[in-house]
Amino acid sequence: MGGNKRKAGKGQDGNGKKSKTDVHKIGKYLPGGFPIDPKMKGVMVTCARGKEIQAGKEACDLLSEYAEKLYGPQFNDDAEEGDAEESIEDAIAREVAQAKKTKGGKNFLPLSTGTDCVIFIRAMGIQPSVLCHHVLADLQKLGSKRTRYCQRFIPVEETSYANMDDIRVMSARILAPYFHAENQESTTFKVIPKIRHNDKVDREILVRELASTVGQGQKHRVDLTNPKYVILAEVIKVCLLLFFTPS
Repeated sequence: MGGNKRKAGKGQDGNGKKSKTDVHKIGKYLPGGFPIDPKMKGVMVTCARGKEIQAGKEACDLLSEYAEKLYGPQFNDDAEEGDAEESIEDAIAREVAQAKKTKGGKNFLPLSTGTDCVIFIRAMGIQPSVLCHHVLADLQKLGSKRTRYCQRFIPVEETSYANMDDIRVMSARILAPYFHAENQESTTFKVIPKIRHNDKVDREILVRELASTVGQGQKHRVDLTNPKYVILAEVIKVCLLLFFTPS
């Protein structure tokens, strides 16, 4: 009877059915290993577990649509269709192909964070906080639901390696225009940290470091109830994502 068994083909399990893609295996095969590099801008998107690939495509389509309205037709990416049930091999090949095209001007590219329910959309030539505010404000005004898989969109102003030296340099650069401008008036802020899959960064030290960067030479104060600005710091594996947005 063993001779009648069909050998599983590429992208199939032992029953001859297509095997589902494990999104977290994709990022490891992209150039450079972990695909999120320092000084990237983009949007962090959360979704239901197991729906990372679908959420990535959905987010890229939505961001591309609104970027075209905000910045012009050059931001209308021709998003490639991906089969929700595609094999691991096909998904890897498609993502590597997309990564290579990025150098030629792909504006939005989904990258695996290696973490359940979280993906990163790398964006070129936009200010993430402005685009996200534009998208969410319009959807709220229209009262419509445009996403099936995406849950939250969080603008990522810049990324760095998750060590305090790199974090210190990046945060000083990102926060300076908002807190250390000429004739700067005092304002209020709070820091919200979240650490996933990293045991090297201490939450309290991270909060103190960011608060210290904000307050250097200024009279800014922490307001946990109703701050003017919110600094969201997400550590995912070896990468720190710093989000900065008016509350």
